[in-house]
Amino acid sequence: MSKRFIISVISVVCLMMGCTGRKYAEMQERLRQLDAFNRSDSVFRSTTEAKALADYFDDHGTPNEQMLAYYLLGRAYHDLHESPMALKYFQMASERADTTAEDCDYRQLSRVYGQMSNVFYQQGLYEQEIKCEDLSIEYGWKGKDTLNALRSMGGKIAAYKRMHKSDSAIYLCDRLSELFREYGYNNYSAGYKSVVIKELLDKGDIDKAEKNIRIYEAESGFFDEHHNIEKGREVYYYSKGLYYMAIEEYDSAEYMFRKELREAKDFNNQNAGSRGLALLFQKTHKPDSAAKYALYSYAMNDSVYAQMATREVEQMQAMYDYSRNQTLAEQAKEKAEKARVITQLVGIAFFLFIIASTFVAREVYKKRKIERTQYKANVSLLAKTQADVVKLRSYGFELSQMLQEKEKDSARLTAEIEKYKERVGQQKESADALLAKSIIYEDIKKSANKALILSDDDWHQVHMMVIEILPNFYKLISAKRSELNDNEFKTSILIRLHCSPKDAANMLNVTQPYITKVCKSLMQKLFGEDGKSKDLSERLRLYS
Repeated sequence: MSKRFIISVISVVCLMMGCTGRKYAEMQERLRQLDAFNRSDSVFRSTTEAKALADYFDDHGTPNEQMLAYYLLGRAYHDLHESPMALKYFQMASERADTTAEDCDYRQLSRVYGQMSNVFYQQGLYEQEIKCEDLSIEYGWKGKDTLNALRSMGGKIAAYKRMHKSDSAIYLCDRLSELFREYGYNNYSAGYKSVVIKELLDKGDIDKAEKNIRIYEAESGFFDEHHNIEKGREVYYYSKGLYYMAIEEYDSAEYMFRKELREAKDFNNQNAGSRGLALLFQKTHKPDSAAKYALYSYAMNDSVYAQMATREVEQMQAMYDYSRNQTLAEQAKEKAEKARVITQLVGIAFFLFIIASTFVAREVYKKRKIERTQYKANVSLLAKTQADVVKLRSYGFELSQMLQEKEKDSARLTAEIEKYKERVGQQKESADALLAKSIIYEDIKKSANKALILSDDDWHQVHMMVIEILPNFYKLISAKRSELNDNEFKTSILIRLHCSPKDAANMLNVTQPYITKVCKSLMQKLFGEDGKSKDLSERLRLYS
């Protein structure tokens, strides 16, 4: 070789090393910026930046950087509600951690397992959640991240409650409260006092429940000077109401349940408040009021169940078997590592003979990386598809069984309500006459005249009115609930309440031709006949 050629080769190598160093520094800075974005509790709207960083650090950087890159990609998918992909990348992040190294970032590893536990909790996989929480606690202590370790202990309490292990939940809650106070987190210590109030009352430990309530209200920092809890925590009023019921202060209990209904309009609080009132009126021997709020609670449960069932089926369709995917990922990792070593050896051999071969080797490496990425994607897709079949089969049976139980409860409650109405003579007055006297019905007519869209709160009131005044009609459409979409269900109610197709379209924020189409569909689904809006109205009026 000539001296000039050797100098050229050395120059090219130095240039390549310099470019690689600048690229690495740039990617490190981008990784730090994305980590800061995540730590500020900002919500990911895209996976683009996180994916680019994970792709780069897949073959570059330290184990800590690789773990962080995959963790951030998992966080991005979690914020986008793609649980399977989030779980996959959290698992990959945990695998990249080198727990044998002195500089292992145990604090970050603790957060990885903490996020995995959240995914499992959302999917109802509480055993797996507890295992991940234990790992998060272990690495939190190793990384001297006391607060995250204690929070992970708190996550186990929620799992124990869902698993109906109240003794374990109470014991862990007491221990956790002590640890928070021991490490100087007094507000957290007080905050956890409310978590097991219901469980304490169920066990008859009223004194301890009262002590927890007193500490929670005095030291948690969640209450203002008027003793109102901050927004988002109104479910506490349900626990406080149960406590007042336990000590037979029924007026205070009623105040708490009604306060929850008044101040929190989400489904969970509406359901809890109405259920609390139903229990209260049953205990104080007011069967008419108990039946009213029991029906309202049932309506809320029906809505919540419909939403949860839809959401959980969609999530479970996407979930894959965790253990199987872990095994396949390990196999893919070994194959990829062998391919990477072979590629590097071939590249070095060619580089020693001629510099041009380096560029050829780089192209080969890129191609193999694309193939390896596609292979991993196919492995994940296969595991997901096989798990879909198992999940759908198991959940199909469970949903069917729950639906049968709800239908039995509905039939029983309907019979009891009808007996009560017959006993007090309520049947003597027609349904239309009762509607004319209803304030809720008047509000609906006003909304129709003003072409207003009905809010969720309006629909809550409408459901209560229909259940009470038109029970046979509600029984008709509830029996077909699984066949009707949300707009069809609401349209059937509005048509029965004498609303025109135009008014129904305005209140549902859709077009009048759409309502006409829905009415035809309802005639088929409810009565098995062809018909128009007028025919549907006439048929529905037969049900009171």
